[in-house]
Amino acid sequence: MLDLRRAWCAAAVAIAAVAVPATMSAQSGHNLERPEHWKVRYDGSDEAAERNFVVMRPGWHVYAGPGGLLWDPGRFASGNYAVKSTIYLFPKGDPERSGSTRLDSPFGLFLGGSDLEGEAPEYVSFQIDNAGRFRITRHTGDDVQDLAPWTAHDGVSILAEAAPSPAENVLEVDVRGEQTIFYIGGELVAELPSEDLDLDGAIGVRAGEGLSLHITEIAIGPNRRDE
Repeated sequence: MLDLRRAWCAAAVAIAAVAVPATMSAQSGHNLERPEHWKVRYDGSDEAAERNFVVMRPGWHVYAGPGGLLWDPGRFASGNYAVKSTIYLFPKGDPERSGSTRLDSPFGLFLGGSDLEGEAPEYVSFQIDNAGRFRITRHTGDDVQDLAPWTAHDGVSILAEAAPSPAENVLEVDVRGEQTIFYIGGELVAELPSEDLDLDGAIGVRAGEGLSLHITEIAIGPNRRDE
């Protein structure tokens, strides 16, 4: 049986080596405690739900639980900007030891969030899944509109069932004037008209049901590509 605690320790060494971008706002909160000021909106928000997530430098660890949005209200952007997030998906195992209870849920970033605690939240999500696909969608209340449907891409790192360590994926979005560009692992995967997205607003994490994830950064800054 996989010792996920040992796997996490090994992964933490690699995660700790990740350079923290200068554009990233300082990470607050006490290590291994729930980050102060963060908000959560669970899927099916009418039902009582809880998901354990804590500060675990560098970044945050989200344990397996119900799917939903997690965000720091202090992380938002408007106009032209770039956002980058490195996310690790952990293997199946004991959820109290950083194990996922399932691996088929999507996960990633959301941008342009508004009314996230209201009856009709609005945001755009950029998600991947362990089948090696990505998807970009607009969410308005319960309505979901595909902006880029599920598409296979070699840039998505996949976690095998028996993997001893987590899979790393780097998601980036460049909101650049008339066009917004989406990257996975440094590779361009989609380019969409900015006017169709409306990405002014809150930025955070979309964590699928049952996944154990570590997010080392949610770096927001100026455009950094000339492509």
